[in-house]
Amino acid sequence: MLIVELPIKDPRKPPKLNFPERCVNCGKPKTRTWPLKLNTGAQKRGQMVQLAFEVPMCAECSAKENKIGNVTWIPFFLVGLLACIIAFIPAWLLSPEGTTPQNYALPYVVGAFVGMIAGILVGTLVEYILRLILVGSYGKLLQQRPLTIFSIFNDSEDLVGLSTRFADDRKKLKLIFENDEIAREFSALNLQET
Repeated sequence: MLIVELPIKDPRKPPKLNFPERCVNCGKPKTRTWPLKLNTGAQKRGQMVQLAFEVPMCAECSAKENKIGNVTWIPFFLVGLLACIIAFIPAWLLSPEGTTPQNYALPYVVGAFVGMIAGILVGTLVEYILRLILVGSYGKLLQQRPLTIFSIFNDSEDLVGLSTRFADDRKKLKLIFENDEIAREFSALNLQET
């Protein structure tokens, strides 16, 4: 495992990242790229600026990544959405109606809040249980991934063979490569950027 840190000089003009033309995990020739986006925290013309880049992957590693998605974020969102709807309806129906124009929508607000909390909690619980059950099949690939809720709020991206996140108050981009050879090639390709 090798860590590469790239400075972000101007968050409104994020650097263009260049990856070797082979899989970031195993080093085989790439068959597809996996798009990733990280929020730089800056705005340009009223729009949030994103650091977008394409990560090369081979067919096997791409299939592994899809399978891990079936165990992590897909159950989190589907079960979370279902729990949100189920919790919203009774909270909406049981909350008191507002008596002034400022609080007429109070039942909807209460229902949405209760639904959101229920969706996050139940989705995270189901994802955690699925991880415990399927850890034997997926091994360290699944264990190293943070729970989906933490990835959302942490603004990080994790793929097979690569983890990315900002460091030092978004002044550096931290890339953690599983394959040291790919990390060295990536560093050489992006030397001009730094």
